[in-house]
Amino acid sequence: MPNQYCSIFAHEMSEYLLLLESAGSLARGYRVNFRRLDAYLVKNDVQEKVLNEQLIADYLSTFTCKSQTKNVRIGELRQFARYLAALEIPAFEPEFLRANSDFTAYTFTDEEFAAIIDAADNFVTIKRDCSTAPYIFPVLLRILYGCGLRIGEALKLLWSDIDFDRDIIIIREAKYYKQRLVPMQSSLADVLKLYRQKQLSDTPGAELLFESDKKHGVPYLDWTFRVWFLKILKFAGLTIHRKAPFDRSISPHTLRHYFTVKSFLKAEEAGRSLEETAPFLSAILGHESLLGTEKYLTTDYIVYESSQKRMNESIGGLFPEVAFE
Repeated sequence: MPNQYCSIFAHEMSEYLLLLESAGSLARGYRVNFRRLDAYLVKNDVQEKVLNEQLIADYLSTFTCKSQTKNVRIGELRQFARYLAALEIPAFEPEFLRANSDFTAYTFTDEEFAAIIDAADNFVTIKRDCSTAPYIFPVLLRILYGCGLRIGEALKLLWSDIDFDRDIIIIREAKYYKQRLVPMQSSLADVLKLYRQKQLSDTPGAELLFESDKKHGVPYLDWTFRVWFLKILKFAGLTIHRKAPFDRSISPHTLRHYFTVKSFLKAEEAGRSLEETAPFLSAILGHESLLGTEKYLTTDYIVYESSQKRMNESIGGLFPEVAFE
């Protein structure tokens, strides 16, 4: 392979690419990264064969891409730095960026969410008179915001997944295939007990919490709830829009963000430290790392202006109190 680089690290870059390709690894991203790094080293007349921290930091500052893409480039530099270290060439391994997102997640105000709950409990306009949606979906709504579940996780729930003795929901089919336990407030447990009585009177022997009224033994599809939720928003007087290109509009997933923000505020008010609460909340949400949880707090801080600084400094929380009267 002809040497395509000109910098002090030209040989090492070429050899590392050959190593990747011989191992059957994709090297396209490395090629792009190396071309850019090579040009940067030449432009800045770097003559010493050392990749120190300041040099890497200055190089990474030239990137204007999304943070996710930048972390990919950082990962490649980390691997290359380890290769150089094996050759006894000093090389710094840059840290990954803290999780953030290029969109701003919408977060409900307490007034907006109160309007949503009121609309959900009073919205009965449906296409089919036999539909159970008027009493099923308000319960599903409460589980989503009261426990921070993903909609797919909630729809798959069986009654055997609800532990009323410990007020715990068992998530068996979760993202990343990891089972987890999610505590619920006693008020939510009381609602579920009443809901179960109603459901069993209509459908004896039902195993699913949210069984479709069209097909026995099958849960509602998530799009069915989404359609209902959008109608509820309209009924509550809320509009769905993006304030900016990367903002996220209101959707059922907004309930999960709302749960996270409210959990943070509740933990903060109780004086709980980040070290105590962040790992716990991350586990409850089913995130693989704390970075995923922090991304959920990339929200519209105008809504919770008094907590903006503290929200930026830490993540965490336990559970928001929920009322179902």
